[in-house]
Amino acid sequence: MTCQHPGCSFDIFSSCIHHCMQNVCLVHLIEHGDIFLRDFTDLLDHLDKSTCILMKEANLAKTQIIQRRQYEIDRINRLYDENQQEIRKRLTFAEAANASIKDKQHKLIKSKQENECHIGQHDFEQIKSYIIHIKNSSFEKQDKKEEPITNLEITTNESNFIINNTWKTYSCPLFRPNVFGIKLEHNIRLDCNGSTYNKSNLTRHLECYHRMLPECALRLRNAIINGQTSSDQIKLFSENEIILNQEYFSDCPLINSTNVFGSESSLSILIHIPCTKKQVALISMPSHSLTSAIICNKILQIFIILI
Repeated sequence: MTCQHPGCSFDIFSSCIHHCMQNVCLVHLIEHGDIFLRDFTDLLDHLDKSTCILMKEANLAKTQIIQRRQYEIDRINRLYDENQQEIRKRLTFAEAANASIKDKQHKLIKSKQENECHIGQHDFEQIKSYIIHIKNSSFEKQDKKEEPITNLEITTNESNFIINNTWKTYSCPLFRPNVFGIKLEHNIRLDCNGSTYNKSNLTRHLECYHRMLPECALRLRNAIINGQTSSDQIKLFSENEIILNQEYFSDCPLINSTNVFGSESSLSILIHIPCTKKQVALISMPSHSLTSAIICNKILQIFIILI
């Protein structure tokens, strides 16, 4: 029998058991053996390179996770030390204030018993300063309230860590005056409880609760979500700028029981005409004492055109 290698007519020498499992002559047996060794060497080199890459990636991941762990430990320790220091300051102040309260109470009792005033202007001013200090401290605490980590980047020699929070909410800063240049003279509500909102609800909150003009509410919202602090130095609004929505409250047009935008007397009964309220928030007009959404929308559209 002849060699099974294509085009060869030599007699069979042996089977190529490591390569093609065919019966070949001596020349092709040696040739197939060389091909097998070359393929095996290439495969071994590829495995060696893959193993080196895997080890490099594993060592890098190990370094990164150690660095990240240390970063988080340092961050937690720093926050702990800062909070611990703040707590000590507050305790020291509270103890001093408590001692002062007892002293003033003793003077007050003594004054009542002896019918002679033992309390002076200094005592009054000292109590007042304690109250102001406590109030300012509560404001500072809300200003420095830690925000959720949204884009934390840890730089290493070969990689970056990025932590994203897609459910971020934002605290409303309008719980006191002099925030972003907003003063009491602007006449918006400054009694917020510091609740948190997402971006869209924050805009609605500024418009509906604080009664800001839509463009002013959007400007303030963008400043908040862009991370600008609510310090007294940052002024988004000038002193003379109008930010109060003057049309937030409007007179209800349903004050006459006859011929209200063409409504009949029976219809007037259904929608509670005449209205007993003096003014209604424009945003609440659609649901104000009306039972028909179609009628409500028509009246609201006419009313908006008139104002």
